[in-house]
Amino acid sequence: MSRSPEPETLIDLAQDKIAVIDEAGRFRYLNAATSNLLGFDPDELVGTDAFDLVHPDDVDRVRAAFEALVADGTRPDAPLEYRYETADGDWVWFRTRVFPPAETGLDGYALSSRDITLEVESRRRLETIASTSPDVLWMFGADWSELLFVNGAIESVFGIDPETLERRPRAFLEAVHPDDRADVECAMERLSAGDPTNLDYRIGSPDGPTTWVRVPARPVREDGEVVAVTGFARDVTDEYRRERQLTVMDNLLRHTIRNDMNIVDGTAERIADRVDDAVAAASTATETDDAVPPDVDLAELAADLIDHAETVRRVADDLLTTAEKQRGVIDLLREHESPQPLRVAPLVERAVADAVDDAGEAPADVTVSCPDDVRAFTHPELDYAIAELIENAIEHAEGAATVEIEVTAPADRVEIAVRDDAPPIPAAERDPITDRWKMDDLRHTGGMGLWLVYWIADRSGGDLAFDAGADGNEVTISVPDADGEPSFPAADRGPPPASEVRPAAAEPDGGATAPAAGSEAVAPESAGPEPDERDPADGEPAAGRESTGDREPTGDRTPDDPDAAPGPP
Repeated sequence: MSRSPEPETLIDLAQDKIAVIDEAGRFRYLNAATSNLLGFDPDELVGTDAFDLVHPDDVDRVRAAFEALVADGTRPDAPLEYRYETADGDWVWFRTRVFPPAETGLDGYALSSRDITLEVESRRRLETIASTSPDVLWMFGADWSELLFVNGAIESVFGIDPETLERRPRAFLEAVHPDDRADVECAMERLSAGDPTNLDYRIGSPDGPTTWVRVPARPVREDGEVVAVTGFARDVTDEYRRERQLTVMDNLLRHTIRNDMNIVDGTAERIADRVDDAVAAASTATETDDAVPPDVDLAELAADLIDHAETVRRVADDLLTTAEKQRGVIDLLREHESPQPLRVAPLVERAVADAVDDAGEAPADVTVSCPDDVRAFTHPELDYAIAELIENAIEHAEGAATVEIEVTAPADRVEIAVRDDAPPIPAAERDPITDRWKMDDLRHTGGMGLWLVYWIADRSGGDLAFDAGADGNEVTISVPDADGEPSFPAADRGPPPASEVRPAAAEPDGGATAPAAGSEAVAPESAGPEPDERDPADGEPAAGRESTGDREPTGDRTPDDPDAAPGPP
């Protein structure tokens, strides 16, 4: 075959649309691919304005780029992407490169347009996934000096807008908890060196709310060289909260059972000793023909045995009460119902009635100040939390209890303050709940009451605060205001303790998980007695003030509140 093919024949075999337009933008030539891509015969379009079929949302941008090319004769570095109308009224996406006459020798501007509709649709789907994902999807340059991609979740999780991160790619480090920042920077260096990482760390400040995130990340290689680093950050605060709850429940139960059984064991031993002494004395009296041993006071013996039996009965009742309360707490933690708008006044009214009723004959003066129209965004079990605080105040008052409940609505919060004139709540009861130190076998609270109050507030997006002084206590439950416009960032969901156990998690490829930043294991069970353990001799706790009422929350009840959303069946 000696003759070369005609150039026009080869151009018509091309899959891309090839066209030539003049300076005014009118078509002077189109190849055969025009028919396949657009449904127009090429001759139909010759002489028409090429910009007439560009999508209205794209036409100004495309025309401006072409006019700039005509003005200075320089081909743009990047191709143009835009939508173009077909003969049946649909739209295809084109990626077009423009070649000026100086490069081609043609009498016009050559256009090479490729159909990228499937590519754009796929990209749009990925963009939709990224924009709706609660996880922070990110990609940086290998040296972390350039942000290549981040989705909008960065703002809700890290509190940084994408524009700030684009200007200062390392700005996200400012949101990392100071105690974890060094671990994060170390992980960044490992990524840049080509090692995959998987790290849990905290976002927030030592004095404010804390969010836990899990961040698996991978280096991106081209020709064996790391050119970028990518990964995602997932909010795992709920996982840490659940781990904390399990630890608290385990420690509370072991602590309570150990203490109470020490009392039962010690009391049983004293009963056995008293009976043995009486039997021995009786045996001696029989040998000497005495009707009643001279050293045995039957009335005293009977009183001692009755007292010891009462101790065993009381401790058994306490254990049963603990079991009931534990069951109620577990039911609460298993509930997945979301908070709902509820009027606070009926909740407070019900809490006062329940607490006073449970107090029985204990004298108490309870006053309430609560606006009738205040509504909180909370769980219906909020009344149990309020009642628990009232019961504690009545139980631990040194005389007739005086309890004040005041409800206020500052800013976007509803605050329920319970004030009493009882002795100060010991720091050992308050500190584990306010995260001043971890709860372990050597230092922890003595019961579930305050934890129950904290968890109800926490699950409602709220918090618990203590003010204990010589004149009494003020415990404040703070929850979102249902009639305000609060934002609920992840960090406001309540901080797990900085020293809690870090749960392991598998990396996406099944590799081992890196330890959480600042991780610290919970201390193993102590072989010795606990500092606040009750003395079997007197059967009373050395310290602590927990309600022993048998009330417990039930997640399946519906509050008597017209504003309450219906509960689950």
